[in-house]
Amino acid sequence: MSPEKLSPLTMTTMTTTFDLDRQLGVKSYSFRHIKENVDVAAAVNLCGATVVDLSGCHVDYDDPGQQERAIAVYRDAGVRISGIGVVGLKNDAAFNRRFFEFARKAGCDVVSCSFEPDKHEEILRGLEALCHTNGMRAAIHNHGGRHWLGNATALDYVFRRTGPAVGLCLDTAWSLQAGEDPFSWLEKFGNRLYGLHLKDFVFDPKGRFSDTIVGEGALDLPGFLKAFKSLPFTGSAVVEYEGDDAVDATGRCVEAIRRGWAATD
Repeated sequence: MSPEKLSPLTMTTMTTTFDLDRQLGVKSYSFRHIKENVDVAAAVNLCGATVVDLSGCHVDYDDPGQQERAIAVYRDAGVRISGIGVVGLKNDAAFNRRFFEFARKAGCDVVSCSFEPDKHEEILRGLEALCHTNGMRAAIHNHGGRHWLGNATALDYVFRRTGPAVGLCLDTAWSLQAGEDPFSWLEKFGNRLYGLHLKDFVFDPKGRFSDTIVGEGALDLPGFLKAFKSLPFTGSAVVEYEGDDAVDATGRCVEAIRRGWAATD
């Protein structure tokens, strides 16, 4: 069913048929060092995936021609665009509308986003309007302890002031970095979970962190996947790896997650 025919309210009541083995994708930001979309699509396929969540480093929101070419590249490579972001919203309807227009063109219904606290009430009202107008969902991304939306208290504040069109894009590693518990977030925000960035960090004694293969760091991957499987999820779930040798490491993350997913049966 196309996103323009499915309202956000309907989507939040669906029972999931989400298969992480088949629908797991890759965040294109992992391949930000790769500039051409045709090469990004090839890297996604090399990782064993056929789904991508596009970042701003691979799409020009002010160039419709570039957008059409990018969409065609992924379509021709057999790679589905499951979402876009993380986009930085402003208290500017025209500025924010560009993201939703591209998402519609790309055939996806999840826009992951972030914004600063100034004018956040106005931004949220505008965001809800864009979601309902376009039949899409917005997923707020948690950027760790450095950002005001990186903790459960702030996210709960936002979700209590918005309807079900606005939910969460959970980045597991940033949740851990903020001293939060991703498991408790699944329990607390599971019905508002529209995006998932499966990422893992290792921490040194001083709290410094670096990317690692998902499941080999602080994230209890088997436990997380078991909890995730019970959720009514219909969004965009992707691997994100920001370290070196990203293509090889992302492929290993995909394999680890699929093994973990199979073990939950």
